[in-house]
Amino acid sequence: MTSTKQILGEQVALNADVVGYSRLMADDFEATTNTMDELHELVTAKVAEGDGIVANFVGDSFMAVFNDAIDAVKTSIAISTDIEVRNADVPQSRQARFRMGLDQGAVGVSEGRYHGDALNIAARIQAIAHPGGMSVSGRVYRALDEPALRFTPIGRQRLKNIPEQIEVYEFVDLPTEGRITTERRTLSLESPTLAVLPIHTEGADDAVRGAASVIRADLVHRLAQVPQLVVVDANSPDGAGHVETTARYMLDSGVHQAGDAVRVYASLIDVTTMNVVKAHKWTTRVDGVFALSDELADEVARAIEIELVVGEPAGIYAELDDPVAIERIYLGWYHLTTNTREGWARALGLFEQVAESHPDRPYGHVLSAFANWVGAANGWAPDRGGALLEARDQARIALEMGDPTGMARAVEAAILMSEGRVDAALVAIEDLEIIRPTCDVTFGLEGSVRRYLGQWEEAVDLVDVAMRLTGVNKPWYPTVKACSLFMGGRLEEAASVAEAVLEHQPNNLEALLVLAGAQSELGMDRRARATAQMIREQFPSVDVEAWLDGSPYQDQEIVERWKKDLVSAGAIEAD
Repeated sequence: MTSTKQILGEQVALNADVVGYSRLMADDFEATTNTMDELHELVTAKVAEGDGIVANFVGDSFMAVFNDAIDAVKTSIAISTDIEVRNADVPQSRQARFRMGLDQGAVGVSEGRYHGDALNIAARIQAIAHPGGMSVSGRVYRALDEPALRFTPIGRQRLKNIPEQIEVYEFVDLPTEGRITTERRTLSLESPTLAVLPIHTEGADDAVRGAASVIRADLVHRLAQVPQLVVVDANSPDGAGHVETTARYMLDSGVHQAGDAVRVYASLIDVTTMNVVKAHKWTTRVDGVFALSDELADEVARAIEIELVVGEPAGIYAELDDPVAIERIYLGWYHLTTNTREGWARALGLFEQVAESHPDRPYGHVLSAFANWVGAANGWAPDRGGALLEARDQARIALEMGDPTGMARAVEAAILMSEGRVDAALVAIEDLEIIRPTCDVTFGLEGSVRRYLGQWEEAVDLVDVAMRLTGVNKPWYPTVKACSLFMGGRLEEAASVAEAVLEHQPNNLEALLVLAGAQSELGMDRRARATAQMIREQFPSVDVEAWLDGSPYQDQEIVERWKKDLVSAGAIEAD
């Protein structure tokens, strides 16, 4: 028997798998078998239309290979779209849909069996795709270079049995289902979603069940007051569906009654891992359950606010032991994250009130310093020079009080950097001392300064720390990270992070410039030109070349390289 081996060369591999196949088979073997026969027919026809080859179709999964990325992606879209049309006439419990993953690389065939890393990686990417959706590797994304096809970057992924991390992008125009996981949203820029489940009252008498209903209503009401937290009431007509598809967290609560004693509990659960993040419990008498409601709602809401939104710094601010001051600090943070002049003005006013009410504590002063610097840096302050002077004065007051967060020194360094006093900024950064390393802004500011100094690796590490410390990140953290990665030549990661930022802040000039530069160097000329067009449309009065020259980057080679990329993309006019 003659052995037949063939190296096909660079190919795009498509791997697909039916979601919930075992359940479908268990529910109705014959119907599922007929469905798979229909899907086999559909896949075979669509792959052939796309000039591809079905490498195999076994059970609930298939592999196909294509010469071109665009053919592979269009075929995947066609398959998924046709399946959704079919599902419109099928009960939800019987609907079948594929997860699909694509990678590009060398593929060979031996005795009719296809092999190659691209096939393995496509299978691993498929496993993390949404039901009904398609995700592709960075290699496929770059090979497409088609602005009309919209993808969302989900970051570098560790895939089973694949030694290197793989950059993955999700196609956004398919009607996918499924929940968002921690790994898929590493930047944490979106507002967290919390589903409040029905309260458990098994074994409780009528009086306790009535009080439990009030407790749950108070919980929902109080949680709805937490800015940037999306609350889904699972008791509402539409709530149950959102719990399954969009909620990242669940609040499970209940009451247990033993005679006249009642135990009330509430647990915050991470849906992606089903781990309990926070747990609370209270013990009271039957006649005290109703009176417990307000205290319980406040305690749970504050704990969730700290865990999911405000982050680690909340522990420091709580030392003020002044609920009004703490509330002002939290509200100030929320207003700052709006990234507007109005939000900044409100935040500054709130922080100044804290400084006035607690003049002997550093927190109000350091926050006022930071807010003044933000106002100056973004052009929101009516008097930029005055804002920087006030920022410097407030930072010095905080330093004299022994600011444990390190933020005051970081603000000082940022001011010096913005003034072009590079040596002094470097001294300030090197003098930075963090006694309580829980303030995300300190690490973010230091990362920003070191980015300008050309220390891009340190900048990436510092910004990663900042993003781990806070529940909902400030978009300038990943912006600094994207810029730092671009400086270091990690272009695919830089583009991915920049695109994620632009989903939340489409008018972020620096993120757009990073994206256009990275796309240009990656050879994605059409995407780079499309990004440059966005820059011209959104910032028609901005001289991009002057903007780059005015930024305090110390490595002029990087600036010149960036300009060259932007000239190629069309964001800067060629001389």
